[in-house]
Amino acid sequence: MMMSNPTEQVTRQELIDRALIKAGWDLADSNQVGQEIPVDRFDPAAWAILRERLKREGWDGSTPLPSGISDYLLYRSNGQVLAVVEAKRTSVNPRIAKLQAEFYASEIEKWPNQSFQPFVFLTNGHKILFWEKGFAHEREVHGFFSRADLENRLDLRKNQTPLTQMAINTKITDRAYQIEAVRRVCEAYEQGKRRTLLVMATGTGKTR
Repeated sequence: MMMSNPTEQVTRQELIDRALIKAGWDLADSNQVGQEIPVDRFDPAAWAILRERLKREGWDGSTPLPSGISDYLLYRSNGQVLAVVEAKRTSVNPRIAKLQAEFYASEIEKWPNQSFQPFVFLTNGHKILFWEKGFAHEREVHGFFSRADLENRLDLRKNQTPLTQMAINTKITDRAYQIEAVRRVCEAYEQGKRRTLLVMATGTGKTR
């Protein structure tokens, strides 16, 4: 939540607003961007669990626990939520907002008109992290994505063929251990990893 020192809030909000505008979002259009939107089905008991998880993530209690209100929601043209933007103070690591944003995204997925779990952006104004829960780990990005970019990512998420289900071209590799290596790499990417390392003997076909 953006509840902190007023000077800090203005500085951070200006940074975030500028980044959203740069990505093509019209902050004056409530059909594109919603600010401080209450998340339905707010369960106080869930925040007792969240408090303990936040402590394990490095939360020291110096900032208040969230109150069930998202900082920004980015909408599709049909009113569905494409992304949740969770903001923290410029001095706070935006990863601390991860558990909070995860709760918001999970709850929004339950909304009557919502058919998918929205993407998540975590930011402190200076750093922006993008997260596709269940598809990839959070990673730092240079800026917010446009509505078209998020729509494309959503389309890929819904329609792409899982790597683990794709056929391996045996004209390129046909040895059992090579096929096993390819499968393991595909499984790693399916689990959200973005880098893999194959450790195999010289001449076993790693480069191929």
